[in-house]
Amino acid sequence: GILPEKHAARFQGGKLGVLQGTKTWLLANDDGQIELTHSVSAGLDYAAVGPEHAYLQDIGRVEYTYATDDEALAAFKELAHTEGILPALESAHAMAYVSKIAGSLPKSDIIIANLSGRGDKDVEQAAKYLL
Repeated sequence: GILPEKHAARFQGGKLGVLQGTKTWLLANDDGQIELTHSVSAGLDYAAVGPEHAYLQDIGRVEYTYATDDEALAAFKELAHTEGILPALESAHAMAYVSKIAGSLPKSDIIIANLSGRGDKDVEQAAKYLL
């Protein structure tokens, strides 16, 4: 699961607030002070989300979820091993969630996951955790 100050999952435990002049979902304490965040992926280690994502979540157009660092690193390793693809750690989070839900979906369903970015930039970071 996610623990305080050990994640950056703004839609899980986050609240509406203002950061850098933008009203959006963010991680803050009861006094409105921004909380510490953590993600193995530098691209996900931020206390807020873009306002367009907040809007889409609020109107029910999308549902955002999360994967833990351990799940993302396992997906990074699995994709590298089985497909020869080094996903960016941001994309590895998406692949971890795909792996989590795939077994519960009908076999006729088609899952599309976007692998944006290159994992070669993340090899050193991943190695710290995987080796």
